[in-house]
Amino acid sequence: MLQTARAHVPTLLLRRQLSTSTRLGRPLLLAHPRGSTSSSAAAPARQGQLATRLTPGPAPSTTRLFSSTTVREGERKPFVLADIGEGITEVEIVKWLVKEGDTVEEFDPIVEVMSDKASVEITSPFSGRVVGLSGAAGDMLRVGNTLCEVEVDGESESDEVQSPTMPLAAAEPVAETASSDAPPPPSMDGRLEPVDRSDSVFVRDKDVLATPGTRRFAREHGVDLGQLTGTGKNGRVTKEDVYAFVSGGSTSPTQPPPARTSSDSTTTVPLSPTRRAMFRAMTASLAIPHFAYSDTLDVTELERLRRSLSSSIPLSMRKGLSPADEATLARQAHWSGIDGGAGAQRVDEGKRIDRVTLLPLLLKALSLAVAEHPLFLHTLAPTSSSTSPEPTLVRRTSHDISVALSSPSPAGGLFTPVLRDVQHSSVFALASQLAGLQSCLSTSSSGSAPRFPPEHSGAGTLTLSNVGVVGGRGTHPVVPPTGQLAIGAVGRVRVEPRFKQGKEEERAKRDATFTADHRVVEGVELARLVETWKRIVEDPSRLMGQ
Repeated sequence: MLQTARAHVPTLLLRRQLSTSTRLGRPLLLAHPRGSTSSSAAAPARQGQLATRLTPGPAPSTTRLFSSTTVREGERKPFVLADIGEGITEVEIVKWLVKEGDTVEEFDPIVEVMSDKASVEITSPFSGRVVGLSGAAGDMLRVGNTLCEVEVDGESESDEVQSPTMPLAAAEPVAETASSDAPPPPSMDGRLEPVDRSDSVFVRDKDVLATPGTRRFAREHGVDLGQLTGTGKNGRVTKEDVYAFVSGGSTSPTQPPPARTSSDSTTTVPLSPTRRAMFRAMTASLAIPHFAYSDTLDVTELERLRRSLSSSIPLSMRKGLSPADEATLARQAHWSGIDGGAGAQRVDEGKRIDRVTLLPLLLKALSLAVAEHPLFLHTLAPTSSSTSPEPTLVRRTSHDISVALSSPSPAGGLFTPVLRDVQHSSVFALASQLAGLQSCLSTSSSGSAPRFPPEHSGAGTLTLSNVGVVGGRGTHPVVPPTGQLAIGAVGRVRVEPRFKQGKEEERAKRDATFTADHRVVEGVELARLVETWKRIVEDPSRLMGQ
């Protein structure tokens, strides 16, 4: 303001000093025109005249204390879908666990989503009221999009200020700037007239929903489809509508349409959330060039080891303990606690086992093989693709191996939960974890995805599928689009004769096939991994100390 004043007048008489307060209506400064010869003695008179002109009235003699309170409405905070990792870029909403207007606390479940064919509940990071939901069940949400908005509790700030009571000055009339002879604005009294949509100009034959057969049938009988009201789905005109029009001259059928045979009846069935996830995953897998390698495993010695381990399951993991075993387990826990140990803690009911299968042994052998071929500890970075200028790999320190499990529910579905740190897990621990995952499958409700524990969610560095439990000697697995470089599958165990030094003996055989992402993995690298795994499986002495 002072710079603007100096541009027009050279002399300023400041009426107030810095950091002093003044009342409304009091002059802030006096200005003298340039070239003025007024003496200093006349200055007070001019100041008084200017003050008289600027002051609208006598200053009030009293002040009033006002209390100003700023009420801040509840802040709406967006709940953004965070990066889940493992190359996952989008999730599907299975169902909302809240509705708009509900009050939630921090860590309350908000929504159930499906990602990588696993169902996960996402909890709220805020406490407040849900004011907006993004999407409905079945919709897809990408990472970074808003799941919902939560209105957190508002705050209030109270300030007390002293302000003089001042009368409001009367508003001065505003001078008219528009010419009285300006043309008046156009009249807005016009009204829109309804359009007769029955006119064939607006309803054309090509704009009507009808099948090619119905259109041909209408042309043969000289019927304009635009004159008919369709009775089919979404207003579609059917042959029955054309037939009724020809017979009775009405858009509604005058006689019942021809009876449909049972072979013509169809029903549209939407895919379940699990199958929709599988549809998207397999579509993405088509972009991955596959390289496959197969071999036959001799699991005779591994089967002997399996039987031996089944007879020596730790009491803490064994299913169906006798009273004597329960007493022994209690004594072990007691003495272990006295010695300062952790004690023989009993695992959950769903994780108890009564035998060891071949699958945990195969997983342990695969972990040992991966240690000799560290390329398969890597996963392709989520930003890498066939068109990415610089694809990159991410190396893991833990051997995370996924297992393919089939759901027994009518909705079906193949799930791939992951077993973490296989290199540090015993065969019994792996068998117990597999039993727990199977328990999640058997207890899941019909039509919904099983809820695996969080530590088993996500993608592994490798996947192993045991199709032998269903039947068949082998299969050709498809590399999932989760960034892992390879996947393997084993068929059922069969018994074949082998002749050694003129003697026949029975051997247990099992076929195995691995496929790899040929963009990263060379064929010989996959072959070496499988051959190393085969040697460990056929000579399982290396597993004894694991």
